[in-house]
Amino acid sequence: MKYTIIAALVLGFGFALPTLAQTGKEMSPAKMKCEDFVAVDEVYQPALVYWVAGVDHLGIRETDTMVVDTATPVALVVSECKKTPKASFKAKVRALYKSGQITLFDHH
Repeated sequence: MKYTIIAALVLGFGFALPTLAQTGKEMSPAKMKCEDFVAVDEVYQPALVYWVAGVDHLGIRETDTMVVDTATPVALVVSECKKTPKASFKAKVRALYKSGQITLFDHH
C-alpha cells in the first residue's frame, strides 16, 4: 500500500513539473522593453501595438476606426525595436505614431 502511494506521488510530480516549467513570465505591456516585445509571438504583437496606442491614449476617439493593415505598423515597430532593444516599447510606439511613421487609426 505504501509503495502504491509513493509511486502515485512520484508519477504525479513527474507529470506536474513539465507543466509548471511551461508557464510564461507575466509582464505588463506598459512596462515592456522593446526586446520583450520582439520576443513575443508574432500572433500577439498586433494586439500589443494597438493596446499601447489605445483609445484613451494619443488623443484617439471612439469614432476613429482602426486600420485593418496590421502587418505594416507591426513590422515597423519590430524593426525599430530591434535597433534599440532596451528602449521602452510604449514610448517607441507612441513616438512612431506621433511622428506619422505608423498609422493605426483613420481619423474622421
